Amino acid sequence: MRIDISELRKAKGRTEEFLGSVPDFSLDISGQKTTFRDLTVDCEAMNTGEGIYVQGKITGEVDLICSLCLKNFSLNLETQFAENFYREGEDLPGEMEESVRTYCGDEIDMSGTISEALQLVLPMKPVCRPECRGLCPQCGCDRNTQQCSCKKEEIDPRLAVLGQLIKDQNKKSK
Repeated sequence: MRIDISELRKAKGRTEEFLGSVPDFSLDISGQKTTFRDLTVDCEAMNTGEGIYVQGKITGEVDLICSLCLKNFSLNLETQFAENFYREGEDLPGEMEESVRTYCGDEIDMSGTISEALQLVLPMKPVCRPECRGLCPQCGCDRNTQQCSCKKEEIDPRLAVLGQLIKDQNKKSK
């Protein structure tokens, strides 16, 4: 998404609102393609005299895979963003980081800012619903749809020695 700032650049303190939509947007995150749908970007840009300050929000949907039951599901999302953009080739104010956002001409490309905001709003461990029971670690059945007959009493192999000590202690005390 690009925003036209030709009028905005003419006067310090001037603000302008922008509304845009992105029907389909995909990101490759950790080798997995994540698809966003029906994104709406509502933002306001302001000429600060040193650069262009853009803030706003992104709303839409994202298709994810549940980390517990491995089923596909959609999640509504909304996230805020704010970014300063500086004209390419001009001196930067004060001590600026090397990784500043720049623009060339009369347009600002918002795709990098949108990508970062979307990556930050994604859950680290996506879950289709809070009460998802996931897959059985022994047989792999979906515990949301069926009950398995696997034993649930599994001892962590690192603690098995302690279990044996308790059994031995109980035998000695009898």
